[in-house]
Amino acid sequence: MSYQIEEELKLQRYVPEEQWPTLAEMADGFGEHKYPATAALAGKIVNLQFDNGWVIEHNFVDATTLKWTILEGEGTGFTSTDTYEAVEVRTGIFFVEFLKPAYQESATLIWKLETGDVLAAVSSFYDREGEKRTRTDFATAVVQGLPGGAPILQSSSLVGKRVLYRYSSDDWYEHVYFGPETMAWHCVNGAEKGLADVEKCAYFDVAEDLYVLFWTETIMPVESVIAVDLKQMRSIGRFFCWDPKPAKLIHLTFGSKATPLNATRYPTVFEE
Repeated sequence: MSYQIEEELKLQRYVPEEQWPTLAEMADGFGEHKYPATAALAGKIVNLQFDNGWVIEHNFVDATTLKWTILEGEGTGFTSTDTYEAVEVRTGIFFVEFLKPAYQESATLIWKLETGDVLAAVSSFYDREGEKRTRTDFATAVVQGLPGGAPILQSSSLVGKRVLYRYSSDDWYEHVYFGPETMAWHCVNGAEKGLADVEKCAYFDVAEDLYVLFWTETIMPVESVIAVDLKQMRSIGRFFCWDPKPAKLIHLTFGSKATPLNATRYPTVFEE
């Protein structure tokens, strides 16, 4: 099927903030290209030893039920049983996502099963002058009893790239990665067609051509954590948001098909 994207873009006009759709309307249908969930973690009980001193037990009771308990560190004794979703993005590399309703938090684990290296991203709410906003904290960990040695660290690997993500047959967004902490998104087609913004972001290297992408939005209270695979040309991720119009928490996982558009190369010499 052919698309006249460039011709469509010429017709787009600026959309003021007051005309933006709700977050629920924006994300409707984003599950079309999701990876299939896996039950591979069911029955596993692991202790994650975090760099900040936390030790948190994760008991994957079955394919969708996770009981976590803080064994050491701040909040020792806190525990909850929540619903999780696990996706194997590459052989032995898992994207694990669960909402903690009692705490109004979303936790994402990127887990290398062989070495035990884990990157955790926890998104939550905070009050900013009476307005509910979102934030995300990152921490690295190693599964106790495994060697580690391949930590998932922040990088600049996506800088210069421009990628089109198709979350559904109708919802397409392009990203431009300007620097290690600055990116832009633009809705090419879909509920947010014509919307665009520049956001604070971060990238983390997982494996060759496999990255964790995070961004926090300026206008809407949205935190996004995505595993981007530019070898398989796919992504899996989650939104954690506060939708101010209906005044409710929005949490969902989604997938996309990715198409790299270009990579910026700046000249090193200029003709005078």
